[in-house]
Amino acid sequence: MSTVAFAQEPVKFGVKAVLNFASQSVSFDGDEDVDSKSKPVTTFHLGAYADISISDVFSVQPGLSLSGKGSRSEYSDSEESAGETYTYSDKETTNIMYVEIPVNAIYKFNNFYIGAGPYAAFAISGKYKSESTVTEGAKTESSKEEEDIKFGSGDEDSFKNTDFGLNLMAGYQLPSGLNFGLGYGFGLANIASHTENNYSVKNKVLSISVGFSF
Repeated sequence: MSTVAFAQEPVKFGVKAVLNFASQSVSFDGDEDVDSKSKPVTTFHLGAYADISISDVFSVQPGLSLSGKGSRSEYSDSEESAGETYTYSDKETTNIMYVEIPVNAIYKFNNFYIGAGPYAAFAISGKYKSESTVTEGAKTESSKEEEDIKFGSGDEDSFKNTDFGLNLMAGYQLPSGLNFGLGYGFGLANIASHTENNYSVKNKVLSISVGFSF
């Protein structure tokens, strides 16, 4: 409220639609025999924000949004036994939907802008999917699984239901209010429910946005 009272420019509001390329950084103490490749999962982000001017070039943007995060991984392993080759492959996709509250500091110049700030996020839903294939000689079997993600810190939970981190952004805004931007969010919280062997999972998101300020 104090910021609004001392603002030199009117408070503006905006909305944005964002394409997220989400991934997760995973680390733990231990050996892993299979080959693993992590790829981003494509999801979305819808949000609204207020632009509170502090001066002609600086503003603060608190916001509220729905943001999809997660990861996509592929694993494979093979071995030979009794003259036959055994091959195992698995594709796993994790999708988590968060309600996210960012507060960004914005610097504007010649219709361009850059910004950064913290965010807090609360998981509201999640889905885990996997597809595995086992080949033994000339025989191949495939299976698919899908289940809801459980949030919390219990024995049957997969992820904590809270996250926090930092956002970076840059973009260009037309005089009409239409704007285009790039962003990167990196989680600082370990969202894994269980931390045995220093197991850690952190969210990362590269984003492309289109918005309108009015």
